[in-house]
Amino acid sequence: MQPKNYGDYLLGNPLSQTSLGDITRALPLDGPPQIHLLQILPKDLAAAPGVKALLLRNAKQWAPVKDLHALNLSAFGEREEALFFACEYQQGRLLSDILSHCLLEGLPLSADQAVYLAERIAGALMSVGASGMAYGCLSPDRVLVTFEGEVKLLPGVFRDLHTTPVAAMPALAGYRRYLPPTLAPDKSSKPSADRYALGALMFELLCREPFRPGDAPFDPAARLAEVQTERGGADPIPEALHVILRKSCLLDAPDAYSDLADVKADLDHLITSGEYSPTTFNIAFLMHTLFRGEDEADAKADQEFQTLDREAFRPAAPPPPPTPPQASSPPSAPVPAREVPPAVEDSTFGMEPEASKKGLYLGIGVAAAVVLVAVLAYLAFLKPKGPSQAETAAQEQVAKLQKEQQAMAAKLKALEDEKAQLASQVTNAKTADEKAKAQKALEEAQKKLQAQKEEQRLLAATSSPAAPPAPPATSSAKASMPEAKLTQAQAVPAPASPQPATAPPAAPVLSAAPPTSQAPPEPVPAQAAVKPGDFVELWGVDVKPKQLNELRVDMPSAARQNRVAGTIYMEVHIDETGKVTSAKVIKGLPFDFGVDRACQEAAMKLRYSPAFKEGTPVSTKMTFPIQVR
Repeated sequence: MQPKNYGDYLLGNPLSQTSLGDITRALPLDGPPQIHLLQILPKDLAAAPGVKALLLRNAKQWAPVKDLHALNLSAFGEREEALFFACEYQQGRLLSDILSHCLLEGLPLSADQAVYLAERIAGALMSVGASGMAYGCLSPDRVLVTFEGEVKLLPGVFRDLHTTPVAAMPALAGYRRYLPPTLAPDKSSKPSADRYALGALMFELLCREPFRPGDAPFDPAARLAEVQTERGGADPIPEALHVILRKSCLLDAPDAYSDLADVKADLDHLITSGEYSPTTFNIAFLMHTLFRGEDEADAKADQEFQTLDREAFRPAAPPPPPTPPQASSPPSAPVPAREVPPAVEDSTFGMEPEASKKGLYLGIGVAAAVVLVAVLAYLAFLKPKGPSQAETAAQEQVAKLQKEQQAMAAKLKALEDEKAQLASQVTNAKTADEKAKAQKALEEAQKKLQAQKEEQRLLAATSSPAAPPAPPATSSAKASMPEAKLTQAQAVPAPASPQPATAPPAAPVLSAAPPTSQAPPEPVPAQAAVKPGDFVELWGVDVKPKQLNELRVDMPSAARQNRVAGTIYMEVHIDETGKVTSAKVIKGLPFDFGVDRACQEAAMKLRYSPAFKEGTPVSTKMTFPIQVR
């Protein structure tokens, strides 16, 4: 997609189309090249009375909310007669798109997956509602599931939209579907509305159809009774799940949930009891099944989008205002022409005749000639005749370094492309032999890439041709310069004329200003770059590691005989090549009969794609559950 401007942002590839506006990847024109998600509302929706004021007020309330379970709101406002909301970006898909793909491919969600998603959404609603503020607009369009199986809420800026005149618009049918039928159109959303919306969403995950089909009069109790028996060949909802739905959706029932904590507690009990055993890996596997290869395509497109030259899309600077004309003295009044008297034989009557102006004109001409000779003499003898030999040599050295860095950048790009192709070959290999060969080639490419990055870093550390010219190197300035710059300055021959030495400039050398009594400013130390192999926590990496092979646990015979079952939580350390260097059991079984040890050995055989921070492969650690049956 061709990027296009939208206010202070550059729009890229779209993420999803919703009834409340398209959600698109966007890059700010200024500042760090960090991708955001930008939702632009339809103009007719924002133009309705009261809608603009309501949404902007909600956005101001959400702006300070910083939560790990939500995509934090980063900006909002009005551009091109439309409201927009920008939030942080993570690779994934909206829950509405996931449900559509499941229906399209005939791949229903399992009960385990539905319980997992409902439990994570309940935890997210509790986290963002810790301040007592209801989310108020839960729907599949406001939930993002990442390719790693994590669940995130989009900012709740659409709360109480049902209180505005647009509530009956057809575009808001999906919004109304998750509001309690008892919620009056003039009443604000309460936490009970979030419990109802969670139950309605869980019903849709289990039954693959909306809880409330349309806008007709609706009885939640009758709708729940329909799914207690077999319908159209579909199995009835299990009793344990039906109880949670009834206590969530029937707000007036005597045993209805009083808060979201009770909903999450019941879901957690189902998971810990072993009746339902969802894992993050199951959701991640579902995502990769539904959106095959789209995660890698997104990662590549995002990387290209972030490295885009934003300067070409910035609006041109306005021309400077015209210089006002200088004030001039008012024109003098015209002098009336002197009347010429009639000719007489002698008009002087014995007085001296008027002096001639010829001498004045001659003096002005002589003065102009002197000025012209002075200017020509300055141009011929006194004006500097271009840069000195030392300055020319410095400029040639700068040009040479620029060419070297350009060549290194091209080589680095080629190695990154080669690594990406080899990583794809590892993922798509059909046999173990093909995967082993591709993996070996990938490791060699990674070594070459690391060596090339180190070489480019060293070149950039010893010479920076793209940096602005350094100030005149007085004695105090030399003392504060980095050692690499001193070496470069000493390598340039000293100029023949007694001029203060300067660092090699990237632009024509200007004459040095006379030294002042003030000391030069201290140089700001550069931030240490991430090196290959550095350890970075999983939450701090830019690209998380992905599991490339299947976990195979060789169960001990004693464990099989005693029918050991349960969940083991394993922590693995992954180096910059994707190899597991250590594995330990964080939480095991009380009587494991060797299962903990078997799971640890199986985890050591896992292979991952490398984690990346600022384009550099780093080591990290991650924790995941292993289900034993």
